[in-house]
Amino acid sequence: MKNVLVSGYIGFNNFGDEAIFYALSSHLKKNGFSVSALCNNCDEVKKEYDVNVFHFKKPFEILKAISKCDILISGGGSLLQNKTSNFSLFYYLFIIFLAKIFFKKVIIFAQGIEPIIGKIPELATMSILKMTNFISVRDEKSRKYLKSFNIDATLVSDPAYSLVQEEKISQNKSGIIIQLRQFKGIDSEFIQNLAWIISQISDEKIKVFSFQDEIDEKICLEFIQELKKYGVSADYISAKSPQDTINIINNSKYVISTRLHGLIISSALKSKTLALSYDEKIKTLCNELDIEQIDIFNYSKEEMFDKIKKLFKQKEEKKYPYRRFDWDKIDEAINK
Repeated sequence: MKNVLVSGYIGFNNFGDEAIFYALSSHLKKNGFSVSALCNNCDEVKKEYDVNVFHFKKPFEILKAISKCDILISGGGSLLQNKTSNFSLFYYLFIIFLAKIFFKKVIIFAQGIEPIIGKIPELATMSILKMTNFISVRDEKSRKYLKSFNIDATLVSDPAYSLVQEEKISQNKSGIIIQLRQFKGIDSEFIQNLAWIISQISDEKIKVFSFQDEIDEKICLEFIQELKKYGVSADYISAKSPQDTINIINNSKYVISTRLHGLIISSALKSKTLALSYDEKIKTLCNELDIEQIDIFNYSKEEMFDKIKKLFKQKEEKKYPYRRFDWDKIDEAINK
């Protein structure tokens, strides 16, 4: 039995990254592979996904994990970027480089690779990517970026789609999910405007959903307090497992989300969807799937009111373009 080691943002209770790992690890185990992960919260990851675990920060565990594996899979998500920090970028590059030193097969899995800031980080990224055995990216922009460095990549969709391909779409959807993410640039005025508009337009039952408590909880609770000022109550939902999150979204009639995977899952399950756009990857997805969006950094209160009103006035089910995740090219690369 071959051992596959997955390197990613695993064990941080971030719905998007956990959903990707859940999809990947389930598929690998179904096809007879032993799965290991470099992760945080090792006991929790082992219990949730039934995989072998090695702490992502402990050098000897990293060396042991890489020496024991046959294949390293890096991804998915947006691991190879330094908008967050150079440390994060160089960490994931180092894991890839170390695997190649040990003569392991390395697969880049469904990553969104943003333009790297700075010549040295960019050169390091492209040099190490050229050492890998197979690269797949989740959007055309990433593919073109790599192509500009003469690196070929296979275009796939986001792995989260594989989690909902066989999901039966709920016929009894009700209520509204508002999913908020804390990030630099979002301000109290935006939260106040959103709360006032929701209070004026909708009488649906409201759930305010955190996809990663460490980041989302504060702003979600702030929003709930703003709603109370207008006599509107809302339930707070703490971060859940991937499958529980999918079930909650599937039973919701409306979803307003700042996070990419909230938008992916809600549109795939045919909930009426609106994006609060703060990042280029959100804008790209909305343009591809015809999801209405409000640019958090460039909006007017009137525009926000009109777009939210339009969301609640939709009579018929919105037909978002259908997408599925095709494992064929990934399986071919793994088994080659």
